[in-house]
Amino acid sequence: MSDRVVVIGDALVDEVDGASIVGGAALNVAVGLARLGVPARLIAMVGDDAPGAQVRAHCAAHGVELVATAAPRGTAVATAVRDGGTMRYEFNEAGTSRFVELDGHEDTLEAAPLVLVSCLALELEAQVAPLAALPRSRERLMLDPNARPAYLREPGATRRFAAGIDLLASRALLVKLSDEDAELVYGADADATAARLVAAGAGAVAVTRGAAGATVFTDGGRVDASVPQLDAPIVDTIGAGDSVLASLAASVLEGGRARGWAGPLERAMAVAAATTRSAGGLLQLPA
Repeated sequence: MSDRVVVIGDALVDEVDGASIVGGAALNVAVGLARLGVPARLIAMVGDDAPGAQVRAHCAAHGVELVATAAPRGTAVATAVRDGGTMRYEFNEAGTSRFVELDGHEDTLEAAPLVLVSCLALELEAQVAPLAALPRSRERLMLDPNARPAYLREPGATRRFAAGIDLLASRALLVKLSDEDAELVYGADADATAARLVAAGAGAVAVTRGAAGATVFTDGGRVDASVPQLDAPIVDTIGAGDSVLASLAASVLEGGRARGWAGPLERAMAVAAATTRSAGGLLQLPA
């Protein structure tokens, strides 16, 4: 492997019931790759503040190389608020005004065997443009929109976010799309959205449906995989989707895709099932 896999997106601190937990979808993916034996580099907006120090320490502890881009408002922090029986997150200004500066990192992106994008501000043209210009993107670009309602409150933001997904998807090796993403961003069925993205040029679209498993759509058809049943009870589902993206990327690097997506998807479901049996977003390896 000539260089580390590059992951671009969010790295933040979750404040939950008085505890500070390092998280963020892109950070979870980068750490997950490292736990799968894949050297990873995370490009994320991280400030020189206390939350930023937590993020740096977490990356270092898991062998992830962090490239911290400019963070004029500091590090993103998400505060969990109990709303009846559910939890919703309120983001600080750094979180809602997220932007990962990619200028100056062209050589890093060029050298990466894979470039993974997760929970990025795809509603911003300046954020999408460097990725749309990525050389050999059909061989290397993997995209998880990871849409969050708190990021799409401004008028027109959801429409622009959808346009950003569409542009990158047409150039991507794989798009990972949850059923919640499809509903929030497009107001459409995930399977229909996947078929549309494949028709528009995406190499593959992996639709995840939580406990109902997942499907990979390509222009050659579809493959399905269920979530394996484990004796241990589910603790939480934090990081399950991130573990799927990390596992699929690891399979691509290991050559598993040469035999189709069925094997990589089954492995990803096993990794996701193991991850849900442990608290927090840290990828867990199947027994």
